[in-house]
Amino acid sequence: MSDLQLALIALGAALVAAVAGYNVLQERRARRRAEAAFRGAHPDALLDPVEARLEPVLGELPADDRQDPSLGALDEVIAPAGPGGPAAGAAPGSVISSRIDTVAMVLADQPVTRAQVGPLLDALEAHATPVHVEGLVDEQWTPVEDSPRDSWRELRVALQLASRAGPVAEEEIAAFNETVAGFAASLNAVSQRESAAAAAARARELDRFCADADIEVGLNVVGRGGAAFPLARVKQLALDQGFGETASGAFERRGADGAVAISLRLLDGAAPRAAGQAAGLTFALDVPHVADPVARLEEMGRVAEAFAHALGGELVDDERRPLGAAGFAAISRSLGEVAHRMEAHGIPAGGALARRLFS
Repeated sequence: MSDLQLALIALGAALVAAVAGYNVLQERRARRRAEAAFRGAHPDALLDPVEARLEPVLGELPADDRQDPSLGALDEVIAPAGPGGPAAGAAPGSVISSRIDTVAMVLADQPVTRAQVGPLLDALEAHATPVHVEGLVDEQWTPVEDSPRDSWRELRVALQLASRAGPVAEEEIAAFNETVAGFAASLNAVSQRESAAAAAARARELDRFCADADIEVGLNVVGRGGAAFPLARVKQLALDQGFGETASGAFERRGADGAVAISLRLLDGAAPRAAGQAAGLTFALDVPHVADPVARLEEMGRVAEAFAHALGGELVDDERRPLGAAGFAAISRSLGEVAHRMEAHGIPAGGALARRLFS
């Protein structure tokens, strides 16, 4: 064998080794980035002890400081977002949060085009719980449907872990993980996912948190001596007080952010009256959906008292007992405690996360 042949063989071997080494280096770098994204710099606030469930009743709602012994540590979670929103540094359009989502990362050597993402979006439609896909653009996460670009080298995919319908089952989380893994494999990309068992445990903890905070407060107005209210008069008062009528015939008053602040409906369980008459009214506050529930309660109290005065009625609790200053103050204190717990969990009342979670 000539010197030239030996030199060519040596050169070829060196090139093969260099390519293999480069691929290993790239894979390790991608894995390090994925692992860094999946490690939380701080403990997840959802792992804090939760309070016992508060029933949505008028009157005093006592706080319960017992801790839930079933809460345990989670090995790996996505870095938690700031209170009520996406992680620090995320674009305003980012909606994914590890506080209420299980998040999978997809890291590709070659940009993933919008057309390539299409099959993933189609596959994720099978989930009953909300899903989101975001791409990284200039260090900012943006939903792919709103992204200014048509390709991304880094994607994250999220499945919401709980809602008012309950926690997501482990089987559904496993199916979600398989979908993301298959998508990444089809692109020769690296993917990393939270284990289905760990995510399911977080889903159950999140559902317990929902049960504690999912409260509706109602203030009732009834006629004195059993008198009824003319519905036409009620409607006019509602419109004068800034309420809008819904398709169901109820009324809603919205806050400055456009979200429903106070609802107005006929009193549940009231004895039926003649057509065009109402035996009573209920003003309701969906606590997780309103910012500053205590302030909203005070606002609702003023509105309810205005209706009572205009209709010749009185403000009562669910047992039809007059609701005085002491009872109202007890409700206010209880709402303050609920709002504090939600804030401590990084899911403040009225925030985007709370509205997603309590849906």
